[in-house]
Amino acid sequence: MAGLIPQAFIDELLERSDIVEVIQRRVSLKKAGREFAACCPFHGEKTPSFYVSPQKQFYHCFGCGAHGTAISFLMEYENLSFPEAVEQLAEQAGLEVPREAGADDKRESHAPLYEALNAAADYYVQQLRQTPKAVEYLKNRGIDGTTARDYQIGWAPPSGLIEALKPRFTPQQLVEAGLAARRDDGGIRERFRARIMFPIRDRRGRITGFGGRLIEDGEPKYLNSPESEVFHKGQTIYGLFEARKAGTRLDDIVVVEGYMDVVGLARAGFRRAVACMGTALTRAHLDSLFRQVSRITLCFDGDAAGRRAAWRSLAEALPAIQGLREVRVLFLPEGDDPDSLVLRDGLAGWEERLTGALPLSETLVRLLREEHPTETAEGRTRFAHAAMKLVSTTRDPLFRDQLVERVAQETHLSPERLGEQLREAEDGNARATGPVSAPADIPDAPSAEPAGAAQETPSALWGALLARILQHPELEWSQSELADLTAFPGTAAQTLGKLLGALQERPGCSSAHLLERFRDDRHFNRLQALAARELGDGDPKVTQQVAMDCARQLLLQQARTRIRELTRADGGLTTEQREELARLSALLQKRNPG
Repeated sequence: MAGLIPQAFIDELLERSDIVEVIQRRVSLKKAGREFAACCPFHGEKTPSFYVSPQKQFYHCFGCGAHGTAISFLMEYENLSFPEAVEQLAEQAGLEVPREAGADDKRESHAPLYEALNAAADYYVQQLRQTPKAVEYLKNRGIDGTTARDYQIGWAPPSGLIEALKPRFTPQQLVEAGLAARRDDGGIRERFRARIMFPIRDRRGRITGFGGRLIEDGEPKYLNSPESEVFHKGQTIYGLFEARKAGTRLDDIVVVEGYMDVVGLARAGFRRAVACMGTALTRAHLDSLFRQVSRITLCFDGDAAGRRAAWRSLAEALPAIQGLREVRVLFLPEGDDPDSLVLRDGLAGWEERLTGALPLSETLVRLLREEHPTETAEGRTRFAHAAMKLVSTTRDPLFRDQLVERVAQETHLSPERLGEQLREAEDGNARATGPVSAPADIPDAPSAEPAGAAQETPSALWGALLARILQHPELEWSQSELADLTAFPGTAAQTLGKLLGALQERPGCSSAHLLERFRDDRHFNRLQALAARELGDGDPKVTQQVAMDCARQLLLQQARTRIRELTRADGGLTTEQREELARLSALLQKRNPG
């Protein structure tokens, strides 16, 4: 059985591959100084903001934030898994992909589930053709044969699926695929019965589950596949594959409530709608969508349930806004949904309605105003407290400043006073997530280098240091300060140690080489963001000087924190702790003799 791909082969593959050539085969690049530029292939734009660096072997879009190595580009652009992207890159480089023995290959173990789901989809399509009442239902909802074919819509009869698939799949495989459920007596029964069936596809077009809708009275009206090895509701977006297939360059995406809305809009010619399968919008959903476009419109019912859903989505969307990302919100007339509106008003009417969607910032103000009317001093105070708690979750400093200004207008408070309240809210968030002296984690990376006093915080210092090593591996990074830092606890220190080890193994390697060593790390996306951060150093000597200044500040901070912990320890120190205290005191004296 095939296993893991050795890291040494990944290193060799990146050494033999040129990211400019890989991307040039798919996107028209033009020379721009030491880099190459193009209109981003991952979101619609008229002015190039997509840059490829031959030196770093890395790409970055300043519009939508897409970034990564040649492997990442193939995964995003071609909808490939990591092994598939490596296979394709290796084929172009004339290399054969080796495998390490002893590791399960999930693609092979999941193959029977995908095959069962595909077979079920074919069966449901066949059954739809033989079921006049289901066809009539779709026609009454405005769904024609072409749209049904494009979305592979089918019909699950009251029984028959298990019998049809029995020769090819075991009962356990049907259960694992979410097509059947266990009965109390140990047998199995079909999960979907007497429902219109909508296959749910992943980004590569593979069917991972189904959504089923009753056409007669009964409960539940909508039924989705259960969680499985291949189907995860919190990450699944219905219609995204079809939207990308309909147009490789999407300008924006509209998120609606369900699959009938997606299909109904597609029938009218609107192919930019997706749905989150009846689950609340999550950060995983937003991250997936923002990899495709820079503008998302969220549609909600105009009733109380729609307002509650909007609140939940707003809380998820605020931290996701950065750079050129934009979220807008459209509240639909009560009693209407997108497919009924487009049937009544036509495509032009639907498009016109979308132009009236509110920016996320204005939605925040309106929803807060509904809960905390601002006609009185008390109401404005409650409004300000609630608003600053939400604003404190944002990560883009410019967006945060704009929100503070908008709340100031609404509450008649000065931005400076609200800034004080914002810092209190941030302190509350910090206390809720753990002690300030907790080991440093990899920081979230803004699109550009933070300035001023913020650089003195441990998170900002770690970000500035790691970003410079990732972006300039060709510089000398063997200084003793860096080695001393790796001895401290925390993910950031461990990551620094891995980076220094990789540079020792392969001196002068590219940024891509360093990043691919962290492909399976839970902080991989944050490291990619650091590799894409705008530094503004200008000169390599300045880059190295800034990095080492950060390292020295971190050393002093870490040493002082640990010394305080040791000197406050109850019950005296062990021999090892006394030795550690002496070592840290000597280090502190050496680095800061004054």
